[in-house]
Amino acid sequence: MTTTQRRATRLTADDLQPGALDARSHLHWETALDRLELEVIYVERLLIDPTSEHEALDPWDEPHLLGPIPADLQARAIEIRTRQERAERALSHVVDRTWRQHQFAARVDRATGGRSRPSIYVDIDA
Repeated sequence: MTTTQRRATRLTADDLQPGALDARSHLHWETALDRLELEVIYVERLLIDPTSEHEALDPWDEPHLLGPIPADLQARAIEIRTRQERAERALSHVVDRTWRQHQFAARVDRATGGRSRPSIYVDIDA
């Protein structure tokens, strides 16, 4: 555990107020869901337009959350999970299609004796 993580988990006097830890836990859950939703939005946009520029997201690390998900966030979590599953299926289809195209291109290469030969130009004015 890093110093920053230890500092983030150290209790303060405000944390001892009634409901303070519940509020922090709720905020942490909301933040985790925000990050998951951001990842889903990124993939959805990538699937819509794979040729546009998409800035890579930071690597995802599993958050350390205390307690169960708050009841008022459960519907949102389920909706995000449904979108993740839909994006996962779409990505699977894209990967499969790309793999089949790559296999076809490899067969074409083998059938033609390898990569196509470079063009040769002759200067007819010389």
